[in-house]
Amino acid sequence: MRRTPGAPALLAVAKLLVIVFAVLFFGASAFGLRASGQEPNQASAPQKKLDPGAWGKDHVGKPIPEFVHGDECLFCHRNDIGPGWQKNAHGLTVRQREDAPELEAILKGPPALSELAPQIAYFLGSRHHVRFLKKAGYGKFALLKTRAVFGQDRKVEQWIDAEKPSWDPDRFADQCAGCHTTAVDPATKAFNGFGLDCYTCHGDVTLDHTKDTSLIWLSKKRRNDSQAITSICAQCHLRGGKSQSTGLPYPNNFVAGDNLFKDFRVDFSKADDESLNPGDRHVLRNVRDVVLYGQEAVTCLTCHQVHANTSQRHRRALRAPICFDCHHTEGPFKSTKPYTVHSALCEY
Repeated sequence: MRRTPGAPALLAVAKLLVIVFAVLFFGASAFGLRASGQEPNQASAPQKKLDPGAWGKDHVGKPIPEFVHGDECLFCHRNDIGPGWQKNAHGLTVRQREDAPELEAILKGPPALSELAPQIAYFLGSRHHVRFLKKAGYGKFALLKTRAVFGQDRKVEQWIDAEKPSWDPDRFADQCAGCHTTAVDPATKAFNGFGLDCYTCHGDVTLDHTKDTSLIWLSKKRRNDSQAITSICAQCHLRGGKSQSTGLPYPNNFVAGDNLFKDFRVDFSKADDESLNPGDRHVLRNVRDVVLYGQEAVTCLTCHQVHANTSQRHRRALRAPICFDCHHTEGPFKSTKPYTVHSALCEY
C-alpha cells in the first residue's frame, strides 16, 4: 500500500491516542472498583502509617480555659442556631426533667421506682435507652442503676435492674461525663455544664471571630484541617478509646484544635473487625484513614451537618467503600443494613 506523506506522524498520533484511551479506561475501571465498594488488590504494598500524636498541641492535665459560654454565643446566633439547638442531638445529651414531658410518663412504670422517682431531675439518652440522674454536688450527677429500653413504638420494652433501684455517685463521672457534659475537670471529674456547649466543638473562641470567622473551628472558613476536625468529632464519637493519663474512657481536657491522639489511645485494628457494629466501625475506619494514613478528602463534615441536624448532604454522598459500612452495595442506595449498637461502656 502506498503511504501518503505524513503517515508516520499520523501513525504516531494514533498510537498515542490508543495509549491515552487505555490509561483513561483502566484508570476509570480502577476507580470504579473503589467506588463500587470493591477493595483494590490486596497484594499491593502496605500504606505507610503516620504517628497519630506527631502534630499539634494538647491541654492534657491543664486547667479548663475560661471559654465563652453558649448563652453569649446566642446573642449573635439566636436566629440561625438558637431555634434548632434545643432539638439537636448534641444539645440533648442530658435533659432536664421539665424539658422532656414525653419521658415523664415512663417514671410511673416499675413499682420499685416510685420511691426514687421524685428525686430524678435529669434524663440521659432518649432514642433507644434512658438513664436517670440527680444532682450530687457542683458539676456532679448520681446515676440511677435502673434504666429503660424502648421498642420501635417508642414505648418501654424492658426495664433493666428495676427490682432494687439505687443511686451510684461515681458511674456518671467515670463513664459518661466526657461525652454528655461540657468541660470536665480532669482532676475532680466535675463538669461545667450538662449537655454539649458551643465550646465542645468550636473551642476557646476569641471574640475577634466576629470580624474573621476563620478564627473559629468548624466555621465555613475553617474546615479544611482534616486532622483537627477528626479530633473534634472523635472526642465523643470514637468509642472504645481511653485516656493514657487518666485511664478514663474519655479525653483529658480536650479543646477543639488540639490533637486528640497525643493522649487518647485507640485500637485501630478493630476498624477491620466485621463483628463490630457498622456504626462504630464506620467511625473507626474514617478516623483511622485520617490519622494513620493521612487521608484528607473525607471528614465527618463531608456528610454530616451538626447545626442543621440533617442527613441531606449524607444522602447525596458518592458511593465509596466507607459508605458500605452501613449501605447495601446493590439496590437502592438509601436503604441501610439493619444493625443494633451495643456498648459495654454505655451498658447497652
